[in-house]
Amino acid sequence: MDEDVLEQDQDLDESEGDEGFDFPPPERKITTQPYDLSIQTLVEQWGSNLLEMPEIQREYVWDDGRASRLIESLILGVPVPPLYFAETQEARFEVIDGHQRVRSIARYLGNEFVLSGLRVLSEYKRCRFHQLPPREQRFLKTRTLRVVVITSDSHPNMKFEVFERLNTGGISLNAQELRNSIYRGTFNNELKALVRNSAFRNCIGSKSPRKRMVDEELVLRFLALRDQLAKYRPPLKRVLNDYMNANKNASQDWLSERRHAFDTTMARIAEILGSQAFRLIDANGRPLRDRSGKPLPRGVNRALFDAQALAFSWVTQPIAATHRRTVVAAVSTALSDDQTQDATRRATGDRKRILLRLGAMVGALTNAGLQVDVPISLRVEDA
Repeated sequence: MDEDVLEQDQDLDESEGDEGFDFPPPERKITTQPYDLSIQTLVEQWGSNLLEMPEIQREYVWDDGRASRLIESLILGVPVPPLYFAETQEARFEVIDGHQRVRSIARYLGNEFVLSGLRVLSEYKRCRFHQLPPREQRFLKTRTLRVVVITSDSHPNMKFEVFERLNTGGISLNAQELRNSIYRGTFNNELKALVRNSAFRNCIGSKSPRKRMVDEELVLRFLALRDQLAKYRPPLKRVLNDYMNANKNASQDWLSERRHAFDTTMARIAEILGSQAFRLIDANGRPLRDRSGKPLPRGVNRALFDAQALAFSWVTQPIAATHRRTVVAAVSTALSDDQTQDATRRATGDRKRILLRLGAMVGALTNAGLQVDVPISLRVEDA
């Protein structure tokens, strides 16, 4: 598939509606511990891998000029903003805010670049750390930085909230990247494995998982809604957070059951819909049009993924290629409905809209002659 289309998949012309959280008192627990950490100790922790980085923040984006100005500020004693770390269950520290600063300091004390673009200490231009006067070397090593640590006993939902508020790095983390950092464990590892399922990859249209963990979130959405649709209440972001937290260290038996459900469902969809899966397109692969006649985006739509994946997971009979033509035609007809389109593009986390688009997909499969065993009522009136 064209790379431009894959990139557009990350801006899906859909919104989940108001995703603000309500925080009942038991969930408001957040514990922080401030430290004054010497630069020498900070560099030692970096070198010993005591400090960890969220995966997307592993990229170092500062140039040597910007890093040099940080070093100049430290030598001059200019105050710098605090660093924010989160304590992990493994007694390590994840850098929430300050990755570029930590990496720049470690690089300079490791003699990896010369100072440049200095505004005050011009006499130190072109100097590596070992070339600084001994007094400045000692001062730099013993200079302390304020570090605020969010302890591991903080409530996960508050920890997620803090991550979002402090998410000011060069590359802001999206919700799934934050979950990847906060809810580490066997389930998170399983999500990373499931996105490489060949049938799923064929439907998405790329050989490898897309950037920014958008595919991991798709798999999470399917599993969370499959297990919890009967009691689902928005916001969807909270449902996904809670599901990952509750199952972060899931057993292998639990993971195997979900893996089987996902693999079976994706095999069915790949057999019948193939590259037409999860997209607002007609039976000939052309983009559908909205009420105004404007073509709809033809990239993967998360809300439609939910509906099609759940509907196909409830099919109770073997599916063969002979079903393809009738199913594609029925799905295309269902997607042509204005209400169904609206439910895939706006306030997609709303329970009624989830049931509406899911009912449309179940109806399409039923109209195509497939047997579907729906475990809950899809009546919007019952939402």
